[in-house]
Amino acid sequence: MFAGQILFLFCNLFRKPIQITPLEVAMLPTGAKDSQLRESNSQKVHPQPMEEAKNQKPEAVEALISKIFTNISSLKSAYIQLQAAHTPYDPEKIQAADKQDSRLAAEIQEQQSLLKTYEVMVKKFQSEIQNKDSEINQLQQQIEEACQRRGKLEKNLKLRGLSTKESESSTDENGFFPVDLTPDLFTSAVEAAFKAIHDFSKPLINMMKAAGWDLDAAANSIEPNVVYAKRAHKKYAFESHICQRMFSGFQQESFAIKSDNLTVTTDGFFKQFLALREMDPLDVLGQNPDSIFGIFCRSKYLVVVHPKMEASFFGNLDQRNYVMGGGHPRTPFYQAFLKLAKSIWLLHRLAYSFEPNVKVFQVKRGSEFSEVYMDSVVKNLIMDESDQKPKVGLMVMPGFWIGGSVIQSRVYLSGMKCYSNFTLGEGNSLSLFSLAEPSFARHSQSNGYIKDSCRITRYPSLCLHCLSSYGNSTTIQSPEQLAQVALSVSLYRAQYTRAYMLKVAKELESSKAKGYYQTVKDCLAEINDSVDQLSQSIRELRRLGQETVANDIFWHISNVETWVSAALTDASTCLDQFPGHNMGKLKATIKGKVLNVAQVTSNALALFHRYAAAKIKIQYLRRKDR
Repeated sequence: MFAGQILFLFCNLFRKPIQITPLEVAMLPTGAKDSQLRESNSQKVHPQPMEEAKNQKPEAVEALISKIFTNISSLKSAYIQLQAAHTPYDPEKIQAADKQDSRLAAEIQEQQSLLKTYEVMVKKFQSEIQNKDSEINQLQQQIEEACQRRGKLEKNLKLRGLSTKESESSTDENGFFPVDLTPDLFTSAVEAAFKAIHDFSKPLINMMKAAGWDLDAAANSIEPNVVYAKRAHKKYAFESHICQRMFSGFQQESFAIKSDNLTVTTDGFFKQFLALREMDPLDVLGQNPDSIFGIFCRSKYLVVVHPKMEASFFGNLDQRNYVMGGGHPRTPFYQAFLKLAKSIWLLHRLAYSFEPNVKVFQVKRGSEFSEVYMDSVVKNLIMDESDQKPKVGLMVMPGFWIGGSVIQSRVYLSGMKCYSNFTLGEGNSLSLFSLAEPSFARHSQSNGYIKDSCRITRYPSLCLHCLSSYGNSTTIQSPEQLAQVALSVSLYRAQYTRAYMLKVAKELESSKAKGYYQTVKDCLAEINDSVDQLSQSIRELRRLGQETVANDIFWHISNVETWVSAALTDASTCLDQFPGHNMGKLKATIKGKVLNVAQVTSNALALFHRYAAAKIKIQYLRRKDR
């Protein structure tokens, strides 16, 4: 009775019809016989898709097929036994065969259930694959958006003159991260050293306060008779003290360290820079406390931190004695000093990695301020109304010559007034940058070079008048230097005019002349933009003088032209605020100052065009020689 059921299940398992012999049909009951014939005749072929078979696990499929064939063999054996039981008829054998057939039918149903389970799993996996594909598409879209944002950021960085090159993750043959030896790298090292001086001065001043030191007297003992605009500015005296001690001997290749076998090549200096750059200085000294770097740290600590100062900090000189004995204590104060020492040491190693070497220059106290060679550490300073030029009170950071470019020295100007930011109108805050006119060789007679150069300008008499005082043949002897001086003069005139207009605007705001105030306010905004654009053009001009920008020479030339032209346009827009000739003394004075800014800026642009043409010609000849 189970033979027909077994055959029926077997047909469903393989989804194809099985031909039943007349003898097999005759063995079925009457109802089952008719039903089986109908099922057999109406059975359709449903081949299993190849994709589903591919998606199943090979091991599971092989095991399933092996088990199916085993069941088929058992089914054949049971069927033979069933036939044998009918001839002659043996009820006991028939029952035994039916039991075996029932077991096989149950196993076949189980295999069918497994097949359905695998089908469900395959569909689930296909759904997961589709979800993963969707996630991949979303991530690819995010990557494209990130690349677009990166492109915009790189463009903005390039406009600001910042480098967008990043170190690769791979290292070179010496185990160092690859770094290009460029002026930009040295500039970043200078900034790091300046920041390190500032960072070390903070705990030093705080510990002096805690120890009861008179900071005013201490600042005066470092550099007497400096007139500070604010009491808080006396911190620059301590930064100057640290700077003077740390940079002593910087101009020497040995950094004034007495030791044997100090002869090092430029490549050797650069390798020393790379070796220490990413390491903790305390770890380096722990490995080799008597190295050249260790000797440098000990010698500089002893001259920067005075014994009386250290005794007041710690109540004894144990740390100093430990350093003098060749050790490097792991105290927080000494670790803070090591960060400073590392930055100065790296700067020295890098300076002698260039060929020719980078030169350092210092600014003496009392020197006249020069926009070309100096930068004021305090920006909101303004000159007195007298004609006396600002004087240097303190040098906080030395300057450097690298190739044909200058990295400015950081100075504090003595005897200046300090103004807080003055708000005009609706939150438009303007701060003063009082930077004096450059000082190269004042009171010298104008030379023929400047006179010939000024002939190409629109206002040659004004050009000669402004630049003749700088006409020393040993100072200005190239179009690049002349363009730098001309732009510096324009910046100085714009800053001086802005300072005057800010003072006038403040007076008008408190008076009843509201109409005049609005006019001056609008003009002041234009002059403020001119100052920013001229400052950017001077920085870009310095980059143009570097050899590393040879491939981007037209880009840098375009930047300078754009900013100087924009400054000239802003000054002209300011002049439009004062039409006609009949006006009061105040407006006439403002118009005269702004007109002077526009004219000197026009001359500076003409001199820059002359320099740019020479630069392009040199670049063309170099490429032609190659």
